[in-house]
Amino acid sequence: MSRADSARTLRFAVVGVGEMGKNHARCLASMKGVDLVAVVDPDDERRTAAAATFECEPYASTSEMPPVDAVVVAAPTALHADLGCALLERGVHCLVEKPLAHDRREAQLLVDAADSANVTLQVGHIERFNPAVRQLKEFLEGESAIVANARRMSAFSGRVTDIDVVMDLMVHDLDVVLFLMGGRVCDVVARGVNGPNGFDHVTALVTFDGGRLASLTASRITQNLVRSLEITTRDRYFTVDYPNQELLIFQQGRIEGIGGKAAEANYSLDVDTRRVFVRRSEPLVAELEHFVGVIHGRYENEVDGRQALSALELVWDVQRCLQDLVE
Repeated sequence: MSRADSARTLRFAVVGVGEMGKNHARCLASMKGVDLVAVVDPDDERRTAAAATFECEPYASTSEMPPVDAVVVAAPTALHADLGCALLERGVHCLVEKPLAHDRREAQLLVDAADSANVTLQVGHIERFNPAVRQLKEFLEGESAIVANARRMSAFSGRVTDIDVVMDLMVHDLDVVLFLMGGRVCDVVARGVNGPNGFDHVTALVTFDGGRLASLTASRITQNLVRSLEITTRDRYFTVDYPNQELLIFQQGRIEGIGGKAAEANYSLDVDTRRVFVRRSEPLVAELEHFVGVIHGRYENEVDGRQALSALELVWDVQRCLQDLVE
């Protein structure tokens, strides 16, 4: 199937119609240039309900579904490698939900399968498509992010029980920090609070080349929803509120060359706070539109398997630090 004719409607399927899979199906069902033809899930009640809601056909496995151009894999992480590799080898473009895989071997299998078949492998790091993050990336062009502070906290939902909070939540911010700061990671330190499903509250300190720092906290035992990012540069301070898609810029003004002595000729003004106009959009729709555009050859893949693997390398570094605490 390789690259699709840009004028042709793409036949899509969603594999796994839990909470995230249903959101993908909802978006795909309303998108132009997309025909959602199938949902796949081993749970009969779940796939039947989703098929009725989104007016497509239900299947118990990918081997039963009709030929499609592209698939969203929103099944449990443990199944990503088997499902994704089988689909990629059949020439099907795949958007695999984050995290890409449990371990390096499985992640590399997916990357290699996409390369061999010359098809798109995009990974569902949805915060890359939050319009406030994309606007911030533009502001940081030509500047160096010196310090990043990210917090992603909420109460335990029971939705994900097979991975710890680093793989479940912190992976989002690790990917965003890599996206915004760039450069080489020199050191990782982490501390956490253990729970029944692995560590449920973790703080990590990542040191980049040049001494730049990123502090990240992820929690699923905090009784309030927090999704925030702060970036410090030499001259400005940026804050992002992820859910509200809000970007603020803080900068202290100065007046130079007024007065007598040189030491007295530099006056600080009040901090200037600016609220950036962000054109709001649903990040999941933007992510899927990007996926479609990559398939058609209109865009370069911004979140391919190799970039997802870079974020996973940081996840595993954090997890190794945490494991040292319990051994």
